[in-house]
Amino acid sequence: MPWNDNAGGGGGGPWGSGGNGGGNRNNPWGQNGGGGGGRDGQEPPDLDELVGKLQDGLRGMFGGGGGGRSGGKGGSGGGIFGAILVALVIGFGVIIWPGRAVYQVQPEQVGVVMRFGEYVRTAPPGLNLKLPWPIETVELPNVTETRTISIGANNIGESQMLTRDENIVDIAFEVQWRVDTANIADFVFNVRNQEEAVRAVAESAMREVVGTSDLVPIITTARAEVSQRTREVMQQTLDEYEAGIQILQVNLERSQAPQSVIDAFRDVDSAAQDAERARLNATAHANRVIPEARGEAAQITQSAQAYRDSVIAEAQGEADRFVAIYDEYALSPEVTRRRMYLETMERILGNSELIILDQEGNAVPYLPLDQLGRNRGQGGQ
Repeated sequence: MPWNDNAGGGGGGPWGSGGNGGGNRNNPWGQNGGGGGGRDGQEPPDLDELVGKLQDGLRGMFGGGGGGRSGGKGGSGGGIFGAILVALVIGFGVIIWPGRAVYQVQPEQVGVVMRFGEYVRTAPPGLNLKLPWPIETVELPNVTETRTISIGANNIGESQMLTRDENIVDIAFEVQWRVDTANIADFVFNVRNQEEAVRAVAESAMREVVGTSDLVPIITTARAEVSQRTREVMQQTLDEYEAGIQILQVNLERSQAPQSVIDAFRDVDSAAQDAERARLNATAHANRVIPEARGEAAQITQSAQAYRDSVIAEAQGEADRFVAIYDEYALSPEVTRRRMYLETMERILGNSELIILDQEGNAVPYLPLDQLGRNRGQGGQ
């Protein structure tokens, strides 16, 4: 149907014509009392009249009077607006409200509920309720993910640091961190860009630790200590910032002298390793030789003690025997003297050849009967 209705005699819209002052009350925009047909005769709608029609429509739907300001048939226009308003309210309550009031928190997340931008509570994983936007909003940070930041791997400005002994060391390290669930509100509200904050604190902490350490320990034996001290300084700083961030570990990926002097430092490192190897070898040799020397010393000591005891015992025995002989000699000196003489001669002559001399000193041949008897016995065998 065209917008202009010829039956009305003027160029009216779909709500009817206002020509010849007839005035169609079904037009919700209202009409001017003056003549003029078509659009040239219309004026902008009156706001007071629109509000009045809306009130009349609501009263008509809920049992109120239908007269209103428009009089007569004006209640039908107000009913349309009232129906539209009620439909919007019902649609908001049935469709939009549940979608805005019910939300789900994943197992790896924690819900941070804010009311007009102010933190009010923390929601656990699962389905939760809240007041719809814009009253309450929810942030869902991931609290189980271990996040990693690498510093100094590809940036010379980050990697080169000054040590306490005024040397430059080239360091690349990795920081592992995650959200501190005990301070989840601090993580959401106190730091705008958490990753950049961790990066800045990590670089500052590493420079502080390196600045209080010498070069050689950093690149040789103190790598684990540097990592531990850096983690402690980072955690202390982030706790002071109330950032809600937990530092898990700091790993040194590279710790060496600058590239321009790396060869010289490698030579120094090799010399230090050789010295350490020589020291360990010397310690091993000492651990092997010293017990052997102690064992030999103990053996010699024990042998000397045994020899001393045997000599003392033998001397004591001889002394006791001499005392016993002296006692016997004191009782009968002549008998004892003769017995000692005979025993001495027997011991001396027992191993000597027998030669008999006559009074003139000539050797007298004699027949060794004992030898003949011994030889005869051997021949009989």
